[in-house]
Amino acid sequence: MRKILYLFFLISICASAQEDKLTPADSLYYSQFYQKATQLRETNLDSALYYYQKLEVFLTENDYSKKRFRVMLDMGNVYLTQGQSDRALETYLKIAEASQLGEDVQFKLYAEISIANIYLDSEEYQKALERFENIRENHSVTDSSKVNLLPYCVIYNNEGIANENLGMYDAAEELYHRSISLSKKLNEPYNLANAFSNMGSLEVKRENYPKALDWHKKALKIREEANLTLGITQSQTHIGGILLILGKPEEAEVYLRRSLERSMQMGYEKQNIENTEALKQIYYQKGDYQKAFEIQRLEMDSRAAVFDEESIKNQERLKAKYEYELEKQIEEKNREYRETVYKFIFGLLVLLLIIAFILYRLQTIKTRQQQLKTENIRKEKHLLNQELDYKNKKLMSNLMFLLQKNEMISGLIEKLRETKKLTKTQTDKNITSIIRELKHSHNKESWDEFDLYFQEVHSEFYEKLSSNYQLTPNELKLAAFTKLKLSSKEISSLTGQSIRTIDVGRYRLRKKLGITNSETNLITFLNSL
Repeated sequence: MRKILYLFFLISICASAQEDKLTPADSLYYSQFYQKATQLRETNLDSALYYYQKLEVFLTENDYSKKRFRVMLDMGNVYLTQGQSDRALETYLKIAEASQLGEDVQFKLYAEISIANIYLDSEEYQKALERFENIRENHSVTDSSKVNLLPYCVIYNNEGIANENLGMYDAAEELYHRSISLSKKLNEPYNLANAFSNMGSLEVKRENYPKALDWHKKALKIREEANLTLGITQSQTHIGGILLILGKPEEAEVYLRRSLERSMQMGYEKQNIENTEALKQIYYQKGDYQKAFEIQRLEMDSRAAVFDEESIKNQERLKAKYEYELEKQIEEKNREYRETVYKFIFGLLVLLLIIAFILYRLQTIKTRQQQLKTENIRKEKHLLNQELDYKNKKLMSNLMFLLQKNEMISGLIEKLRETKKLTKTQTDKNITSIIRELKHSHNKESWDEFDLYFQEVHSEFYEKLSSNYQLTPNELKLAAFTKLKLSSKEISSLTGQSIRTIDVGRYRLRKKLGITNSETNLITFLNSL
């Protein structure tokens, strides 16, 4: 008999952890029916199932989802205990689907553990291990509270069963001891007794029968103290089987008969099969073929109830549905994971592009600043060169002015010396010539200095005039004076020419500039260049 640990023990925890708020009248109805079902679960599974079904209808109609899931878990466990795996699986699937929609994570965990137990009960041990592994991956322990740790008593125990039946005894023993340790820590006799019982069955496979007997007697003691009727029945079957192997058929018959009475009263068909198989062997050994025949008939009835062909087909259909849904969930998770990876990669690429753009902009700004700096240095250098050229020109101008003045003074001194030797008429003539030279020299010096400063302020003026018009030096000079809005009288004073000469020069200048017959003002035209 496999020692699968079901989820009866979780109901009390689940009740305190997740409760619906019932009205006083509903609460009284629920309590009475649930208490009755719980009592009958240890003595009559069919009657217990009747009350659970009534409760399930009542809770559905009144939308008490958490208590409904709680009752449905009990119903599924009763079905599984009776050998109705197909109905148990159908019930667990309903819980898993409904609790997932309602985000009742704890009930979804219980349902998934129960579905894994279906595979275990169907002797599909590898698939059961895969289911338990998937459960542990998706439902990690978030804290050390009892409601979070208790499901692992079931998981460790039933993983141990799967490993034991796959021949991995050491791994199974380790898992059983984990369940024992956790059950003691949480003070859970139901779980502890099941783990003890499983250790006993493991020692049977190792053919260490005295040690196996000791483990099963420890389990029976705990179950009797806690009045766990179903567990007592299982322990009695195990002890009877070991005693039969040890050659003690009389003692074995006592335990097996007690177990058979309980299992028949409860409608526990799978337990009936194990008990009748062992009792049949005892009666054959005694030669009591009448009792052997009666026991065999009971065995065949129980087997027929358990292995109904339609039930097996329905169970396979439900398993296929569950596996399909599970594959869909896995594919959905894989798709979500891929989407997350793609989004991460896309986000990373966007971030890298932003960083690259920022670096590019910083480099561009840096390059631009460097260019501006270089341009400013170039302009400053150009201005310094211009200033240096200007100072050199001014220096040369002053130097030439001094040289010319010295030459002029020297020439005048020489003329004045010669004048002393001349007659009065010649003297007057020489003095007039000297005055004219002084006046001409003064005008030329003034113009040279004016021209130097004018070119500094209006550097492009002469270039535009010279490149577009064929003007003489005097006409350029007149254009410069006119641009500065000097009158003919003022220009005459500066140049020593008559006003009439200046006016004629203006007319010729207008003619060369092509504005003779227009109303365009000469000053306005020159300032537009």
